[in-house]
Amino acid sequence: MDIILDKVKRLPQEAGVYIMKDADENVIYVGKAKDLKKRVSQYFLRKQDHIKVRNMVQNVRDFDFYVVNDEVEALALENNLIKKHQPFYNILLKDSKTYAYIKINLKEDFPHFEISRRLNKTDKYFGPYMAGVSAKDVLSIIDYAFPLRKCKLPLSESKRAIKPCLFKEMHMCMAPCAKLISKQDYHEIVMDAIKFLKGDTKRVEEILTEKMNIASKNENFETALILRDRLKMLDKLKSKVITSLGSLVDYDVFSLNTSGEYSAMCVLNIRGGKLQGVQTFDILNFLDKNEAYTQFIMQYYTTHPINVDEIIMPNVETSEIEIFLNNKANKKIQVTKPIIDSVKYKLLEMAEKNAHMHIEKNLERTTKQVNASIGAVRQLKADLNLKHEPKRIECYDISHTYGTYTVASMVVVQNGEKAPKMYRKFKIETVQFIDDFASMREVLTRRMEEYKKGTDVSFSSMPDLIIIDGGKGQLSVAVEVLDKYGFPNDLISLAKREEEVFKPHQSRPYILQKGGYSLRLIQLARDEAHRFAITFNRSLRAKGMYKGGLESISGVGPVIRRALLSHFKSIENIRNASIEELCSVKGVSKSTAENIYKRFNKDKDV
Repeated sequence: MDIILDKVKRLPQEAGVYIMKDADENVIYVGKAKDLKKRVSQYFLRKQDHIKVRNMVQNVRDFDFYVVNDEVEALALENNLIKKHQPFYNILLKDSKTYAYIKINLKEDFPHFEISRRLNKTDKYFGPYMAGVSAKDVLSIIDYAFPLRKCKLPLSESKRAIKPCLFKEMHMCMAPCAKLISKQDYHEIVMDAIKFLKGDTKRVEEILTEKMNIASKNENFETALILRDRLKMLDKLKSKVITSLGSLVDYDVFSLNTSGEYSAMCVLNIRGGKLQGVQTFDILNFLDKNEAYTQFIMQYYTTHPINVDEIIMPNVETSEIEIFLNNKANKKIQVTKPIIDSVKYKLLEMAEKNAHMHIEKNLERTTKQVNASIGAVRQLKADLNLKHEPKRIECYDISHTYGTYTVASMVVVQNGEKAPKMYRKFKIETVQFIDDFASMREVLTRRMEEYKKGTDVSFSSMPDLIIIDGGKGQLSVAVEVLDKYGFPNDLISLAKREEEVFKPHQSRPYILQKGGYSLRLIQLARDEAHRFAITFNRSLRAKGMYKGGLESISGVGPVIRRALLSHFKSIENIRNASIEELCSVKGVSKSTAENIYKRFNKDKDV
């Protein structure tokens, strides 16, 4: 502690970001400050009343800091470092659902609406859609109400004139591809559709009702039923209107609720005066309520578009949030702290109630999961006598199809839980034969080289533990590679047959208790690596990404492929084999051998 206090005294009184580390040099907290010396001093020179702050400080053994020019730079750097290190005591936004939006690129001459779960800066987004109304349903209403194109053909006013498709015959598209509508008239229809997406449903209801009546009158009952269903969906949209708002307003409402150890953040999405979505997120740790809101909102709007001009929050410090929102949206975003008993305050109460209900519903289940995850990490360290608690585990597996399509997977388990965004896959480039050892050597070498580059966040930090799927042979190869790069942490392999765990330079395996936390954690990593590698292998085979395979040769089925690869060991050897050598393989007829030879020797005579 004396070393830390001495370091605190020498801190500059400037804006910056500080990084707290534990005894194993793991980053456990990242914070920002207008005055680094003043902010960091508060942790170590004052008595901490908050139990989480006290626990964090007790675990700090060192800290780093970065000086920046102003608060805006500190805010951005803090956000980037939280993403990179995922510190235990910071807000880490976890949401298993990626909600769908409807997007359109208004810069196109003839734009079209489509569903998207990924965001970019060029498109305009509407949504998210949830709570009984899907983006697919809303897009279907647009398709039947507005004759806009459904295709993704690149169109411009100067390059058009193809034959219109069936949607033109169905009166569901004005066929801009055939120059049957001008850019100006088309955009007027687009703007009508946008009005609907912003909450004005009156015109759409009139259009659908008129079309349904016409279809029914013409005895086109199938179309009439479809339109009736769209009107029912429109009624569901209208039923979510919050009448007290009295206008087509767009808000995002944030409210944090905590029971002490467990917390949740609820987000209400109000679009066009309607409650369009309710999202609730588990919050495992936070030290300061102001920082909790700031960090959460920054992470939230990394994956969600800012579709509002006003955000409603409780009475917390919002200056940093406003700076971030204004910069990201490139416009003024109003952050409102509503007065008691106002309409906006009631929205805030609604969000807080949803967060509270989420806590009550999930507290027991989530507590068990967290305890199991963190408990497994600690138990694994004890059972295997590891150097550190394995808070970041990487597991590697090799997959191939009889020597072809050889790939590898790297999966990451963070704090006892899967971290799919950190998973990475590799196409093996230097191994032509069936050689899992050489393939493992290549993938670990590439992983270590990527760490030196530091360009990919998943490779930018060293794991506390590396798991190799296999026995002593695979482990020896891994030791050879990792020793070359001075890997400082733990390495093990897991043999499948008896679930034996091997450590470097130890002849006897560790036998972990079946069903215990430690073994289940290792199995989780191994099974994920195996699944991820096989999935990648299958996708390559399906896409035909490797040229020169046997799949397309007449007479060569799965049995013959296995026999050929078993005999010749690699595609390259099959490619160089003569017809006589090919015929020597059991099951390969002369005609099949000739087909194989022709496939690989197109310019030679048979």
